[in-house]
Amino acid sequence: MLTGRDIVVFTYSDWLASWSTPQQIATRLAPANRVLFVDVPRPLLYGLKKSDPQGAGQWVGEPLQEVRPNFYVYHPPHIFLPFTGMPFVAMKVVLDFNGRALTKLLKKVLGQLGFAHPIVWNFSPLHGMAVERLDRCFTLYDICDEWANYLHSDSGRKLVAWIEERLCRGADLVFVGTDNAKPSRDPFNPEVHVVHHAADYGHFSKAALPETPVPDDMREIPRPVIGSVGVMDPARFDAELILRLAKQRPDWSLVLVGPPRADMDLGPLEGIANIHLMGNRAITELPAYLKAFDVAIIPYMVNEATRDIYPLKLQEYLATGKPVVSAALPALLPYGDVVSIAESHRDFEAKIAQAIQDDTPEARETRQEVARRNSWEQRVEEKSAHVVRLLDGVSENEGGHES
Repeated sequence: MLTGRDIVVFTYSDWLASWSTPQQIATRLAPANRVLFVDVPRPLLYGLKKSDPQGAGQWVGEPLQEVRPNFYVYHPPHIFLPFTGMPFVAMKVVLDFNGRALTKLLKKVLGQLGFAHPIVWNFSPLHGMAVERLDRCFTLYDICDEWANYLHSDSGRKLVAWIEERLCRGADLVFVGTDNAKPSRDPFNPEVHVVHHAADYGHFSKAALPETPVPDDMREIPRPVIGSVGVMDPARFDAELILRLAKQRPDWSLVLVGPPRADMDLGPLEGIANIHLMGNRAITELPAYLKAFDVAIIPYMVNEATRDIYPLKLQEYLATGKPVVSAALPALLPYGDVVSIAESHRDFEAKIAQAIQDDTPEARETRQEVARRNSWEQRVEEKSAHVVRLLDGVSENEGGHES
């Protein structure tokens, strides 16, 4: 494990928003290291409109706070320029401006904290121009998703492809979350490694404990409960599947826990008696909601946006012991012994019905054992081992990145 280091984490998900890979990894790097977690920079427009579609959580108080021992969060002010909808060349100019602005702010913060030559652990392509400008000893780019798939314009996709190649070439180490994501990065860096997402097993396994209470708003929902947890976005979330399941099986309750993205239209699902939109819930509440599920589902479309993803919720679901039914995502096919893989909407319905019928205590223990072997602790150790190996090599060769 890494110890005694200063680490700056650039994230795509705020500390107070729905937790994802950056929060899970960053919290496990502290307190053995000092960690600065940098929230997503906000365009000036958000501040002027007093609205913030990027973040579910609202920051209160000083922009720099120590939220845990050796763990600091910095929430940048609304001073950045928006770049969506622009031509590619203009986007590059704005991205460079935003990188300069963020670098200037961060240098002050790093000075306050006494961070010198930190490790930079970057999860977001949009922070690339700041990453390049920081005085750092080591850089890694941790790719959790295919970000270009969430952009609708050709210029936006071109921008992400451009900055991703630049980040991969400039990094000492690159991580990808699926086997499919590796070949496209291999030409840019000799140190590209596949490390799958994991689960906070100790937290999500609480769903299996007798003492974990079912939330009040779940108590009156008729069973069986077929549930999904997570952010819903139009590129991945299969709203048509949910609508079909609700209509074909009125005796099932379809429960969706999590926030929709600003561009996700849940209108077709509203007002249907057996569809329950629970909205966003804090990560601390999720095991209680999962306890109320009879089957946990991954209702994703199989398309370009999902071809190379490994859903974070997979191992979280398995940690609960609940039956899991998923669309046929390539990364999940190796888990066919503990996950029911559905090839179509009709098959999804059949697999849920079968999962309800076939669930046993032995099957639940098997699922939990898989999750125990795929914990965030194990993943952070795996990633840290790569970092330590290369840091030792950098030290021997007097290499590294400095501006």
